[in-house]
Amino acid sequence: MHEESRVTALQIIDEEIEQSRSAMYRAQDESLRDGFEYQLFDLTNAERVKRGLAPLTWDEAVRSTARDHSQDMADQQFFSHTNPEGESPFDRMDDDGISYRTAGENLAYGQWSSIFAHEGLMNSAGHRENILQGHFDALGVGVAFNEEDQRITRRNSLVLNQ
Repeated sequence: MHEESRVTALQIIDEEIEQSRSAMYRAQDESLRDGFEYQLFDLTNAERVKRGLAPLTWDEAVRSTARDHSQDMADQQFFSHTNPEGESPFDRMDDDGISYRTAGENLAYGQWSSIFAHEGLMNSAGHRENILQGHFDALGVGVAFNEEDQRITRRNSLVLNQ
């Protein structure tokens, strides 16, 4: 709905590869999780640079907080910025000793790839606003998988001035 209703991405999958799949999602492993995290980071920065904004730096501490929240959502089967204990993203970052002046959080769930997650976030005004905040300077992306191997229970936090 943004970009004057123009298509902003297209993913082409070879039919033979698609037909060879035995399940909706590939089995989880650490390399897949890392790949999703870094790819969403790269897509976020590509979007920012395309729009004349500075790229974000990778933040390992925020990644850890993001992964922990993603895993909590997968384990406890919820999807929210606030966990069942009532903790917000800001509470979690404070608990993990992450300093910030402003921060934002985007969530995506069940996406097949980082491309789908990124495009879904960009099609949401609030998520897009977080991605394109000019004063954010760091990003941590965390992925976890649920027991059905659904990918990208994803949390990413944008943090300023650590």
